[in-house]
Amino acid sequence: MSKILITGGSGSLGGAISELLLKSGHQPVWLSREAGNFKGITKYKWDIAKDYIDEKAFEGVESIIHLAGAGIADKRWTSTYKKQIIDSRVKSSELLFNYISKNKFPIRTLVGGSAIGYYGAIQSEKLFSETDNAGTDFLAESCILWEKSYQPFINSGIRTSIIRTGVVLSKNSGAYAKMVPAFKLGFGAAIASGEQYFPWIHINDIAAIFVHALFDQKVKGIYNGVASELITNQAFSRQLAKSFNKPFFLPNVPAFLLKIAMGEGYVMVTEGIKISNQKIKSTGFEFEFESAENALKSLVLSR
Repeated sequence: MSKILITGGSGSLGGAISELLLKSGHQPVWLSREAGNFKGITKYKWDIAKDYIDEKAFEGVESIIHLAGAGIADKRWTSTYKKQIIDSRVKSSELLFNYISKNKFPIRTLVGGSAIGYYGAIQSEKLFSETDNAGTDFLAESCILWEKSYQPFINSGIRTSIIRTGVVLSKNSGAYAKMVPAFKLGFGAAIASGEQYFPWIHINDIAAIFVHALFDQKVKGIYNGVASELITNQAFSRQLAKSFNKPFFLPNVPAFLLKIAMGEGYVMVTEGIKISNQKIKSTGFEFEFESAENALKSLVLSR
């Protein structure tokens, strides 16, 4: 049994990872705003603004999964919220490393979050892999700084894996949960041109990738966390409607309406590229959900 410290454990991905660890007989513990207990998981307090972590959180811990960060799609991208998005990622990494180095905690493994936003909010027929250059917009900037925040861990000899996560399909949160109400009523529609790609991944698979990276000693470096199927927003939307046995006939939602509603962040849904997952597959990882059709069916059945 291993004891694994998780930041961002209360989010949907952190929760899914924790469930996987518990089922395998491991002990996840969380860093949280408030100390306490959640379904048998011990929560230790940390406060990034005050540079504080309860040091008891590190007792018996050799591995960390670092997911903490303000939700990229939770609020309108004001200059203040943009700063919060970046600071919540970079400063939390800095705080973790400072505590580890200051106290010489014997951390051997770190699996850190990142996102496919690294490649930028664009449209392209190119298939992007982990060696491709970063984009030039805010999404890319935030991911570049996020990934740079892991460099001290790498420099200190900690085996570090960074997962660039795609659009996570989870029944209780994220893009899927926001789309469901309209599609269940038969009023779902594609977004903008609909030709932008939609690099998705089922919550079960992305959680499993993090656990795979945690325990497989050969896994280190950067990996894309996306499903194998390359699908456009139009095709994905059609499959989503089909999963509820509803019609799909409405015109696409115009990009300008989304810009009015979401501000600068509208590019998250109006742009999209093809992303390869061959690198993580080459480590022996096997996906449970390779097609959107099967992934969406499983989400409907689990609701």
